Amino acid sequence: MRNLLSKISNGVKRNESDIVLVIGVILISLISFGGGWLLGNSSKLTTQETMKIEEIPLEELRASPTQGTTNQQQEKNVKEQGKQPSSSKETQQQFVGSKNGTVYHFPWCPGAQQIKEENKIYFNSREEAEKAGYRPAKNCPGL
Repeated sequence: MRNLLSKISNGVKRNESDIVLVIGVILISLISFGGGWLLGNSSKLTTQETMKIEEIPLEELRASPTQGTTNQQQEKNVKEQGKQPSSSKETQQQFVGSKNGTVYHFPWCPGAQQIKEENKIYFNSREEAEKAGYRPAKNCPGL
């Protein structure tokens, strides 16, 4: 038994550098594999949020919050009273620009929503906006 242990001990001492090299390569391989596996599964482990895009009628988007009534309330008034809803200037507008800028947007585009209400200029058509020196916004889909 002692003879066997001394042979193993002598063999390990003679090949110590090779053994350390093999163990190092195995450890680096395991660490690399584990890291790759964790990174690959991290996208599966996180909950992915989905964005639902609702279609909102254009008339609702154009309604001014200062009008006091929404389009649904106006439609209800029409049905109840038999009257036509009052058409405000803002509900007839299709494009929005800033008096300080050079681009026009749809009212629901992010750029239009960042314009302060007092700086907004409304246009009925693309041609009207372009005649006034405005160009379409690049971040507004559909323009």
